[in-house]
Order: sequence, then structure tokens, then C-alpha cells
Amino acid sequence: MRAQTQGNGRTRQVTVLGLTLKSIAARSVALGGLAAATLAGCSSVGPTDNLVARKLTWISYLNGDDLRASCTKGEGTDRYRLVFNADYNKHVRTYDVMGDRSTGGAVVEARVLEAADITRIDLNDPAAVARGPVDRVQLTPRQFAIFVLKLYESGAFNPAPSGMHLPSNGVYWLVNGCRRGNWFFNAYPYPSDRFADVRFDGPLREMDHTGVPFPPLPRPDDAPRTLPTGGRIDSAGPLFEVEVGRDGLVGPTATFGRWLFAGGG
Repeated sequence: MRAQTQGNGRTRQVTVLGLTLKSIAARSVALGGLAAATLAGCSSVGPTDNLVARKLTWISYLNGDDLRASCTKGEGTDRYRLVFNADYNKHVRTYDVMGDRSTGGAVVEARVLEAADITRIDLNDPAAVARGPVDRVQLTPRQFAIFVLKLYESGAFNPAPSGMHLPSNGVYWLVNGCRRGNWFFNAYPYPSDRFADVRFDGPLREMDHTGVPFPPLPRPDDAPRTLPTGGRIDSAGPLFEVEVGRDGLVGPTATFGRWLFAGGG
């Protein structure tokens, strides 16, 4: 990873949590695992059971960097990614959908990532709690067609609203993928008309057999719209924010992308 990045035509040194990368390296042990080191850095290669790799590539995964890199005309395989964030440190659901050219249907891999509960630790597989439930299901051509139709009805293939900020402690859907060789990206924060008009959640709930229910939505007035002030890390983990552009997250996503920690400037 590089210690510098481009911004407004100038080269500047990246600063995270008020520290340069050089000082981060020097202080990482004292900080007990700096949040910046766990959330940024490397390019995603898709869903993974490796907890460390997942944290290192999370922003890149959100941005669909791996899907975008393989999205070319004539490639033929449609791929979709949907992420439901209900506070990154408490409950996240991911859905990776890959079209199956041989059947006309698709394969869905659903994952639920929740705050670790030590009472659920299996001594034979202690990492399972952090890894979360995983479910894979095959969609028929009709089910796949309905899923894509619901994405279309939700405006997923339209340009995303630029400038939208999504705090990690908030609730939102983020979707991206490659359809017929065309890249798409969109976001649906809660509360908003966009979130209320989502149509793809119905098919997703039907194909989700993880056994973990969706969490209840907070009252609209109680739903976080910005990061809390006065802290960069809460008791459960780091607080951060991503900014939405027309076709992806703003800034680099594989080298400390443009995401902000609470309290940061």
C-alpha cells in the first residue's frame, strides 16, 4: 500500500485518525489494532470467510472493485452484489449473485455478519461466530428474472445520487454489479424515499435461508444520518463513512479510500 494519494491534483500524505501511515505503523501495537488498519488497504476478491481479509478489503468489497474489474462487454456472466448495513459493528448482510449461463438461473451466496456473541462460540470452530452464517441457493431462471426486474424497479441501474454520505452506524442498502457488460452502482439510505421504494428486498428475503432475521428498523427520527461526535471508535469497533459518487464510492477504495472517521476533519 502507498503512503501517498492524489487529491485535487496534488500529492498529499494520507492521514487517518490524525496519524500518518508512518506513525500508524509505529503506534499500531499500542492502539491494540487500529481501526484504519482493519478496514482499509487491499483490493477485494469477493466474499470471504477470512475475518482479517474481510476487514482489510471491506471498502473495496462495498465498491464492488472485483466485479468492476471483470465487467466487460461479451463476458456474458451477470454478477450482482447487495449489502444491507444496519450498523457495521452490529449487523451486516451481504448477497453475491452470479448468473449461471448453463441454466439461465443464478447462484446466490448470502452472509450475515453480526457482533460476536461469546455464548455462541463453538470450541471446535471458534472463528465461526465472527465468520457468520453462510447460505448458498440456486435460483431458477424465473426467480432470477424476477430478482433483476425488482432491481430495475428500484432504480438500481440508474446513476447513483452523487454526494450522499453513508455512516457506518447507519442503515442502508448498497448495490452494484455487472449486467450485460455494463457496470452499475447505487445506494439507498434509511430513512428516505429511495429506501422506502426498494423492491428487491422481497426476493432477497425469500432466497435467504441463513436463519437470521433482519433486524427491526429504528424509528426514522432515531436512525443515524451522520457519525457521532466525540469518538472514532465505539465499544464495538471503528466508525467510518463512505461517500457515494455516480458510479461508485468517491476516492480510492483499495488504498485507504476516501472514508472519514467520526471526529475526523
